[in-house]
Amino acid sequence: MYFCAMELMQCFQSFFRGSKDKIFVIKINPYCSDKLITAGVKHMKFWHKAGGGLIGRKGNMGKTETMMCAVYGWTEEMVFSGTCTGDICIWRDMFLVKTVKAHDGPVFSMHALEKGFVTGGKDGIVALWDDTFERCLKTYAIKRAVLAPGSKGLLLEDNPSIRAISLGHGYILVGTKNGEILEVDKSGPITLLVQGHMEGEVWGLATHPHLPLCATVSDDKTLRIWDLSPSHCMLAVRKLKKGGRCCCFSPEGKALAVGLNDGSFLIVNADTLEDLVSFQHRKDIISDIRFSPGAGKYLAVASVDSFVDIYNVMSSKRVGVCKGSLNYITHLDWDKRGKLLQVNTGAKEQLFFEAPRGKKQTIPATEVEKIDWSTWTCVLGTSCEGIWPVVSEVTEVTTACLSNNRNVLATGDDLGYVKLFRYPVKGKYAKFKRYVAHSTHVTNVRWTHDDGLLVTVGGGDTCLMIWTHEAEGHREARHCDSEESDIESEDDGGYDSDVTRENEMNYTIKALSTNVRPMTGVKPHLQLKEPSVDERPPVSRALPQPEKLQTNNVGKKKRPIEDLVLDLVFGYRGNDCRNNVHYLNEGTDIIYHTASVGIVLNLTTACQSFYIEHSDDILCLTINQHPKFPNVVATGQVGDTGDMSATSPSIHVWDAMNKQTLSVLRCFHSRGVCSVSFSATGKLLLSVGLDPEHTITIWKWQEGAKVASRSGHTQRIFVAEFRPDSDTQFVSVGIKHVRFWTLAGRALLCKKGVMSSIEDARMQTMLSVAFGANNLTFTGTISGDVCVWKEHILVRVVAKAHTGPVFTMYTTLRDGLIVTGGKERPSKEGGALKLWDQELKRCRAFRLETGQIIDCVRSVCRVKGKILVGTRNAEIIEVGEKNAACNILVNGHMDGPIWGVGTHPTRDVFLSAAEDGTVRLWDIPEKKMLNKVNLGHPARTVAYSPEGDMVAIGMKNGEFIILLVTSLKIWGKKRDRRSPIQDIRFSPDSRYLAVGSSESAVDFYDLTLGPQLNRINCCRDIPSFVMQMDFSADSCYVQISTGAYKRLVYEVPSGKHVTEQSVIDRITWATWTSVLGDEVVGIWSRNTDKADVTCACVSHSGLNIVTGDDFGMVKLFDFPCPEKFAKHKRFLGHSAHLTNIRFTSGDRFVISAGGDDRSLFVWRCIHAPH
Repeated sequence: MYFCAMELMQCFQSFFRGSKDKIFVIKINPYCSDKLITAGVKHMKFWHKAGGGLIGRKGNMGKTETMMCAVYGWTEEMVFSGTCTGDICIWRDMFLVKTVKAHDGPVFSMHALEKGFVTGGKDGIVALWDDTFERCLKTYAIKRAVLAPGSKGLLLEDNPSIRAISLGHGYILVGTKNGEILEVDKSGPITLLVQGHMEGEVWGLATHPHLPLCATVSDDKTLRIWDLSPSHCMLAVRKLKKGGRCCCFSPEGKALAVGLNDGSFLIVNADTLEDLVSFQHRKDIISDIRFSPGAGKYLAVASVDSFVDIYNVMSSKRVGVCKGSLNYITHLDWDKRGKLLQVNTGAKEQLFFEAPRGKKQTIPATEVEKIDWSTWTCVLGTSCEGIWPVVSEVTEVTTACLSNNRNVLATGDDLGYVKLFRYPVKGKYAKFKRYVAHSTHVTNVRWTHDDGLLVTVGGGDTCLMIWTHEAEGHREARHCDSEESDIESEDDGGYDSDVTRENEMNYTIKALSTNVRPMTGVKPHLQLKEPSVDERPPVSRALPQPEKLQTNNVGKKKRPIEDLVLDLVFGYRGNDCRNNVHYLNEGTDIIYHTASVGIVLNLTTACQSFYIEHSDDILCLTINQHPKFPNVVATGQVGDTGDMSATSPSIHVWDAMNKQTLSVLRCFHSRGVCSVSFSATGKLLLSVGLDPEHTITIWKWQEGAKVASRSGHTQRIFVAEFRPDSDTQFVSVGIKHVRFWTLAGRALLCKKGVMSSIEDARMQTMLSVAFGANNLTFTGTISGDVCVWKEHILVRVVAKAHTGPVFTMYTTLRDGLIVTGGKERPSKEGGALKLWDQELKRCRAFRLETGQIIDCVRSVCRVKGKILVGTRNAEIIEVGEKNAACNILVNGHMDGPIWGVGTHPTRDVFLSAAEDGTVRLWDIPEKKMLNKVNLGHPARTVAYSPEGDMVAIGMKNGEFIILLVTSLKIWGKKRDRRSPIQDIRFSPDSRYLAVGSSESAVDFYDLTLGPQLNRINCCRDIPSFVMQMDFSADSCYVQISTGAYKRLVYEVPSGKHVTEQSVIDRITWATWTSVLGDEVVGIWSRNTDKADVTCACVSHSGLNIVTGDDFGMVKLFDFPCPEKFAKHKRFLGHSAHLTNIRFTSGDRFVISAGGDDRSLFVWRCIHAPH
């Protein structure tokens, strides 16, 4: 039926575009769902479904009358409709058979029975008819005289217009225009069940000072008294000449003041509602009215024309006028002495006036807090500053009321929420409890005299709502209607350095990258290339220029490199991601990611394959568990603004085996996608954004269609996961919150986790989630506890499941066992990896034996007796459940950038040096890390000696170390500088060591003098820090590229600056890693305004140069490339800021080192054929 109705509405949207005709009724044929009718203003149409659309025909009755109601009869063809003139039209198919006079005035409602009909009209008559409308069997007049004694309230008038009718269980339910619902017994008695205000907004509300009563006044021109005791009925009603906006009981409760919309006000007897006195000094709406405390001697009357009049109640005279407000008056309060008025205005002013004369007073904020107020209904001031939400223009706080015990401030706002705050509400964005109340703006809230009830009224919904207030400490352990505020106090939630870093991580797209080094000066491609007269080289036709680079394949035919193919990646993003390592194919493969590359590793062959379609860093990864979608993977990436442009975040759904992209979902999540999860059937995908609202979106990924989207939380969400048996229920966890979500059609509904069922339980930052049978949910916290939830109620806390944060949890419905990973130093009793039973009562801890302490696990997965673990240290480890044996599958640097890369002179092995204080040795053919040295300080650069028997390492603290390769023992170390060593090089003859630092210096050491490493000379007058260095083939010169975009040449070992261009041009270099020089101007691209080419390396053949830049791109050029913007091939995969790049021996591979991604990429070189 819903589908049909929606289709019909789509039909009308096209058919009636621009039409003013209103449709009152749509009914689907109960005998044939392909047919339906619509009725409205001069409109009666009969529709039938045809293919994918609907065909409609007008009812055949000559001049069409306005139809107010319509129903189907006892057969498929029969239709009955009620007109605005009181007739019933009887139709067979689309033809009018006859009309019957039924009511005086419009027939608003009709209901079909098995053997007849019941109708209701504007005349206030309910009529029972036979099944052909031949006879009226009985009529019921809705009158006060026939109301049964058990009625809840009073009928406003006799014969009210009837707008709705329904039947059941021998009764007729009748809804009237006056907001009443009555139950009509077929034998005669009529009972009033429900009563409310009529059309027009309700603003005026006052509670009695001693009794459980309240008064309301509305735009419907009625004043009403309501019983707030359990009978909840209207006790009295009076019609007014005009609508009203405010009312107030006198202190003793005997009189009731009412402000009207024409500027007048009344004081009536609170019992009989008869007039005692009336005044009119204003022409605009009376917005608030208040008796002074104590004897109620004065009455303050505020109006929309920005004045407050003060009247002496006893003498019935105006004795003062409060002037000086810039806008209309919204709220009014007396102090307890009855000598001071507090006023709020539409211009957000908080004003004070002396009473009764009305003289304006200036009172400092500190003194205002000391004043003893009789009531507090104002929304401005330091004591209620925190009631205003973050975006107050949209959610205007319309009303407030302080409880009589001065503990709780209740507010209402334009979004229909009622909120409770602890008073005073100082400071911005206070913590609150929120209640979904009215459909539109809440116009007024008031506490009863004993604070036992809160009464609220809605504007557009005309409703009066009564809320029970249970004081803290006396609250029953049952579910309440409140939602906790999203803003928590700072000390809640707990602290952990890893969590804080992850929460504060600023993800920037590669396209917006800036310099990784603090460069100064003019970039090479913008420098004037013409040399000055004294620098211009002499013209010589004598000898040809020598080669720029000494080549290592002399005698062989040199082959240029045509292409690079990604062959191997060393690295894993474990420091700020979680749940991103998974088994595939029942444990034969694993999948993980680093930088912008998805990696599938076969555990048998150790071969890697890559998904390289992402344009920026991958932040999350998940696997589709449904058998229909084997090896289907979803990965989410970093992005810029969520404007659906090329730089917007996106989710890729792809096949892990053939690397084919199945779907690309471009998101409105600005900044990036931090979590993805497939539903139980595998057809839906859930994503969470890093945008300020942390938006949650549900996708039909195969169609690329968004199903639903909603703001998730004001604070960071770390993980959101579907329940493994559901397509509609999922849970999100993050900073100081957990939410339980339901997908309902195209809407997302959520419930906050309720912790009040457990004594002393407090909301912590939640980091992980897993699911159990019987609708159980487990969430891991920042303190190491695991919370157990039944639906959204906390039922148990497993204290200190880990000693530190529980970053990850994994379970399957297969056996229900739960794996947890967290932060915990290994001990006899515990560790960072634990396997629990289905109820989290017993566990087994595993020691992760890898040669170093593993105290932080970020990802876990389990299959067939094996547990896959991803660590904060960028390791992926496989653990056997039975024997606890650990097998390291992936190694990587845990902290970056990786600054240093050194390739072996003859073998396919290389070294890397990074900020994590380690130098690591990698073997390309074996596809693994061979060794690792912990230096204790961040390392910046590393180089092999020409024979490969020694390794030099430069440190961030200015020290450098020389190791013997065979024993890894220190041959010598020295610290002549206090700032980072940027590059270190052995001379080709192995005699000298050049050490370049950030102190704008290059130091020379003579290695033949032994391990004392005495400095023999240094290069001076370098204009900035050193970036790269290269020796000449004869070891007589060194070229230096600097942070001022200048390339300099010095003699070795004298350190003399060489300025003659003719000398420089005739130097043959042993290596070329400089990004500066006329020979490499072409490597600089046009779009390097804020970013740079950071590293380069010329191949051993001297025919190619590879570069890395701040945008994360590897580029392949011909060498030399003296022309600007040279042709090249580019290769993606790294995060922003490549820090180093090198060719291995024989130009078989290129090694590129990542800055932000802490990963090493090995590219196989494809050489041109001979």
